Amino acid sequence: MADKKTVLILGGGIGGQTAANALARRFNGRHRVVLVEKEAAFAFSPSFLWILTGERKPAQIQKPLTEMLRPGVELVRAEVTAVRPIEKIVETSSGPLEFDALVISLGAELAPEKVSGFQEAALNLYALEGSLKIAARLGEFSGGRVVVLISSSPFKCSAAPYEAAFLVGDFLKKRGVSAEVAVFTPEPYPMPTAGAEAGAALRGMIESKGIAFNPGRKVSRIDAQAKTISFDDGKTAFFDLLIGVPPHQSPRAVRESGLANEAGWIPVDGETLATKHAEIFAIGDVSFTALAGGKALPKAGVFAHAQAEVAAENIAALFDGRAPTRRFDGEGWCAIELGNGLAAFGGGNFFGEDPRMRLHEPSRSWHAGKVLFEKWWLAPFGLRRRALGTAMRLGGKLKGVSVRV
Repeated sequence: MADKKTVLILGGGIGGQTAANALARRFNGRHRVVLVEKEAAFAFSPSFLWILTGERKPAQIQKPLTEMLRPGVELVRAEVTAVRPIEKIVETSSGPLEFDALVISLGAELAPEKVSGFQEAALNLYALEGSLKIAARLGEFSGGRVVVLISSSPFKCSAAPYEAAFLVGDFLKKRGVSAEVAVFTPEPYPMPTAGAEAGAALRGMIESKGIAFNPGRKVSRIDAQAKTISFDDGKTAFFDLLIGVPPHQSPRAVRESGLANEAGWIPVDGETLATKHAEIFAIGDVSFTALAGGKALPKAGVFAHAQAEVAAENIAALFDGRAPTRRFDGEGWCAIELGNGLAAFGGGNFFGEDPRMRLHEPSRSWHAGKVLFEKWWLAPFGLRRRALGTAMRLGGKLKGVSVRV
């Protein structure tokens, strides 16, 4: 076919998979859909929290990436080394790839080396290996102070550190271990982008569990030998077990692409996900969408999922010679694990003059919904159209989530 075009999708996470599958469905072979990802397996990172408590094993939350993709998606196992938007070329470890349209969904990298002492003292909450180490340490922990440390902002999945504090406290209580759990964060309150009302509600839940919440504390260094954390305000805190959220940064290929802002993230039109190049889109954690009040859209898989659908439809329109009309509406949600089979649920619209999230009361239903969402995501592609997709909707309660594949 003379006019057959190529869409490159960089990154095989939630956003990349969704974009690739959506484009393959729309094109049905008329154009090439090429997904570039260096890892052979996909790990569902929201389930790392259940690794901590022994409720999941790594094999339960990982799948070969080939099982996650619709027929018609070409998978290139390679690392992205450079993005050249003017030439429409992406350099990879297996050679250059040309594109007519590009979706950048490379996510955020973890950079623990940016905090002195982090790698020596802290167990990394955002890595599968780190979660396994946390689980092992919790299993042998005999008592003392457990600190959950958020080193800097932005970081992906803004509820995860607080969920970890809830789950750790619940786990140790069930073991009969006497422990103090404390959270230290540079944020003024939990999940500030969700609004002060939701932040206050979540803080209330945290403190009601006896977890100490310490806002406005930015770490400067960690002493692994003395087991102390030093903060920019001159204060220190001690720990017996340190669970850390490391600094995040965009991949080097993104930072050097000419598409990124000074912080390293790619600014996009918040509704269309287009960059300054009409045929290049950025979605998920690697993108930057400015919100009212100087805030930015949080980095979360639920947004990557919805943005991927929007970008895919707009690329299809471009290829068909139509004006792109699909818009991302800013809707997002989050199920917050509290332990003991309970979860809270927050949802809302992050666009507008006063972005805010409504936080619903904890229940077992929200926890069940999070479990079903995990099962839906990890089902082989061919099973996603079946009953799991229907069950995951929870009667329409998980607003803003598209399960079309």
